Amino acid sequence: MKNNLIQDKKVFYAGLIYFISILLYIGMRILWGTGVFSNIDPILSDLLFSTFVQVLILAAFPFFAWKILNKQTFKQTAERFFFKKVSFKTVLISLGLGFLMYIIVIYASSFWNTIISLFGYSSSSVGVTSDLPVWLAFLITFVSTSLMPGFCEETAHRGLLLGNMRNNGLKRAILMTALIFGLAHMNVVQFGHAFVVGLVLGACTFISRSIFPAMIIHGTVNFCSIYVDYSSAYGWFGGNIMENFSNFLANSNIFVSMLLSFLILSTVLILVAILISRLFVENKRAKFASFKKNLYDSVKGTEHENEINFRDELELYTLFNKASANDLKTKVDNGQIPIKHLEKELGNSPLNTMIYSELDEYRKPRAMDNIFVYITIFMMAAVTIATFIWGTF
Repeated sequence: MKNNLIQDKKVFYAGLIYFISILLYIGMRILWGTGVFSNIDPILSDLLFSTFVQVLILAAFPFFAWKILNKQTFKQTAERFFFKKVSFKTVLISLGLGFLMYIIVIYASSFWNTIISLFGYSSSSVGVTSDLPVWLAFLITFVSTSLMPGFCEETAHRGLLLGNMRNNGLKRAILMTALIFGLAHMNVVQFGHAFVVGLVLGACTFISRSIFPAMIIHGTVNFCSIYVDYSSAYGWFGGNIMENFSNFLANSNIFVSMLLSFLILSTVLILVAILISRLFVENKRAKFASFKKNLYDSVKGTEHENEINFRDELELYTLFNKASANDLKTKVDNGQIPIKHLEKELGNSPLNTMIYSELDEYRKPRAMDNIFVYITIFMMAAVTIATFIWGTF
């Protein structure tokens, strides 16, 4: 393939690496489907499967393949994948978002299952039985279903894909990675809520400029699901809350049921919006602190040291905003971000202007750049449709 057919090699390499990862993932599913590990406990089998798929295929392979193909250092690759440390407050915000997103997942799953059931879908899933002690089974399930996916799946989707598709347009990158994330489950039942969660994870990653909030949110959503299952089955704390609430709604007047559901969902969505805005504030606060330190270090010991009052936060914040605006202007002047793109994407929103001031560059996406992304989407969509037709997981 000629080089001039590919405009953005970052997007092309990301698609190629992800395509290979999915092929390996499908291969592992086929291998496990043969029953080669059917002689061991199902919980341990899931742990073994997750270790291969999550750690090796979705995390280690994408990270190091990208590093090698682009001849980057470990630090450069980590930065490209949004591996940036966050504050403790950001961790708490992310945990709160995870719990709230679990509630949204319940609503999204119910809505999506209703839709696919109208087309005749019926699930053929079976429960998993284990001879392990309950506490050990729960711990292993937590590692394989919450901890590993939270870290590894985010490395592949918000790190590899979003980290390299972002310069094709923020909205497009978030939408595409959410679609791919939903299809990556290759399960029609999970596609609906996974797509919704993917949108939030993509937004949080770019707003915070770090992949860790997405990892925490993802892991928390999965943990809530695991805990609800175990608590319901074994009578743990809060185990009957969901069941009792569902029974209450089912036995209530339809108007009361709909009104209560609407109020709960509306409240949760408002809280999610508030917490996401706090992520943005925390990111700006961290960047402002870094700006102040770098500015002080740059003028310390020079004739300009006394020209800036470092005790005046307003003066420093004014300089910080000017620096951000100048950085954006430089990118526009250098052709990294076309002014037409800014007008289309930003409009009159100051929030969007501040977010896009951190965009490295903008390149109009081309089909050849995304060829492996499109092939992968088609392949995963085919498997997902198959689960719809045959009702398999």
